[in-house]
Order: sequence, then C-alpha cells, then structure tokens
Amino acid sequence: MNPVDQESREFPPCGYGLLGLCCSDCLRGPCRISPFEKTQALCGAESDLLVAGNLCRLVAREFVRVLKSFTQVVSEFRKRSKTPSKALTESLARKYGIPGKELIPFLKKETTRLLDPLADQPSLLFSSLFPERVFSRDHSGKRCGPRLGELFGLLSWEDPEGADPEALLWRCLDSAAGMLIVEELTRDILSLLSQAGQENDGWAIPPNLPNLPQPVVFSLVETEHLRSAEMQRLATSLREISGVFSISLPGTKGLIRLCHSLREKWHRPISDLPVAVLVESPRILPILAPLALGLATVSDPSLPIQGSKKVEDFFYSGLSNATGNFYLPVTDETVLSRLSRVLVS
Repeated sequence: MNPVDQESREFPPCGYGLLGLCCSDCLRGPCRISPFEKTQALCGAESDLLVAGNLCRLVAREFVRVLKSFTQVVSEFRKRSKTPSKALTESLARKYGIPGKELIPFLKKETTRLLDPLADQPSLLFSSLFPERVFSRDHSGKRCGPRLGELFGLLSWEDPEGADPEALLWRCLDSAAGMLIVEELTRDILSLLSQAGQENDGWAIPPNLPNLPQPVVFSLVETEHLRSAEMQRLATSLREISGVFSISLPGTKGLIRLCHSLREKWHRPISDLPVAVLVESPRILPILAPLALGLATVSDPSLPIQGSKKVEDFFYSGLSNATGNFYLPVTDETVLSRLSRVLVS
C-alpha cells in the first residue's frame, strides 16, 4: 500500500489502539480496556500498565529487526580477514576513543558483549560515544545496554503483578538508545567491510553548520520532506524564530554523527543545546531515540499513550523534570509555545 492509499483508506484505524488500550499479546485476548471506566485486561493489567506494555511491545519488535541486521553484519565481519584501510581504522578509533591498533579486537569484543544475554557489564560503546549525561536511565540508575537480555526484559510487563509502568517507560527509552548505537555500529562495521567512509551511505553532515551555537530543528522523515499539514505548519512557525537552523535527516540515519558534529563544533553536549526534533514516521525508534538523547521531540503519528494519564504525564511533563526534555504529539495545542521556549532558551 502506498502512502496515498494509507491516507485515503476506507477503514479508520482502531480507536482503542490509538489510545494504547488494546492488546493481543496472548491467547486470552485480544483485550480492550475502556478509556472511561477503571477496568482490567484478562491478565490483570490496568490502563497504565497496558499502555506502557504496548510501547514495550513496539520497541521489542524493532529491537529484533535491528539485532537481526546487526548479527548478520557481525557474522560477515568475523569471516573477513582483510585488513581495513589505516585511515578508516584511525577514524573509527578516534570516534570510539581507543588506540587504532586495538580497534578490531575492541569491535569484536563489543559485538560479543552486545549480544550476550549473560554479560555482566553494559557495552562500552555508550560511554565512548557519549561520555556526558545524555542517555536516560532506568529506575535503578543503571544505564541499559542493547543486549538480548534487554530484549527479553522488555517483555517482562506481561506479568502485571508488581510491574511498574514508569520503569517500563524508562526501559523503552534506554532500549531505543541501544538500538541507535547498534545501528551506528552496524554502519561502522559495514564501512570496514567495504573500505569506504560513512559519507557513502547517502547522508552527510551539512557543510554550512554555523560556527556558534544557535537554535536547531531536526526533521526526521522517511520521505523527502514533511507531509502532514500539521507538521508543515509547525515547521514553518519554528523557522520564523530568529536564527533557527533547520536540518532534515532520513529517519535516524546520521543522528549520532550530527550530534557529534554539533558537540565538537559548539563544545557543548547535545542535550544542553537548543534543539527541537520533528518526527514523521510510523516507527517508534525515530520518536524514542531523540528523547533518549535528551531532545524535545514532537511526532506525527503520535505515540499511542492517551489511554493512560500516568504515561501521558511521563512523556509530557515527567521527562522535563527528570532530563529537561519532553514529548508531545503534533496536535497538542501547546506544542508551538513549548518548542519555542526550547529554541530561545
């Protein structure tokens, strides 16, 4: 089905699903919880847990896709014995903060650790790529890693007894950060295999980045430009703010490289810069990844969270209290004013 067909389809999407209040994860369902009454699914999950759990399910589904691609690249990488070019090896060594001669052993060790569900330590890739306080943390204060154990951890919400919806939401953000790192590492390993630089993946850092920090709007899109009328109006209004610099990215591709470029050029952590992110994607990773990086994010379509006041509060205001950023759907009436305050701060 092409995008035009999706917009003009005869049957509307499931209203319960848009709220995050329907579930088909087990054979006792499908279950749907009323948004107007205090009810439970057949497993005992109430609305807060059901909405948070549905986000976990979406994240876990993308986690599997990312890990499948990653394991294939890692397998091919280990089969090759050809030595990568010295220039590329040194470039990646600088990126990950390790001696160039140890890059290959480092990547082999880290890829093994990433995929080991019994690993005691998270991958060093987190601290090497972003040494500052950037990634969100779970309720225990420990930074999660994109291991197989985390994938199974995302599914722990299916036992509603004693489950904490807020802890699941932090886990979703940490896992999204992990997927972002895995995608970046996958591109790096591919560059080692192909003996080519990362610029050949179809996206490059904008050459006209200003020399001094200024407001920046990232647009993460899967088409050539923003398509929804609401998002176009919002982007137009934000560009009218004095000094705003606009950058369009093909999904999450290049997001880490762009964040690094801004940090190196402006000498400030990305989470401390006046950055707003507009996301137009049916996938959950492009929405949660910038949130995990500490960036204020608006999306269309919206996250399916309106069936839970607790989950809404977590994204709309709770993140702001914890990490200084927030999430809003593009249809929220406060979206322009809140993003404007971010960009002029």
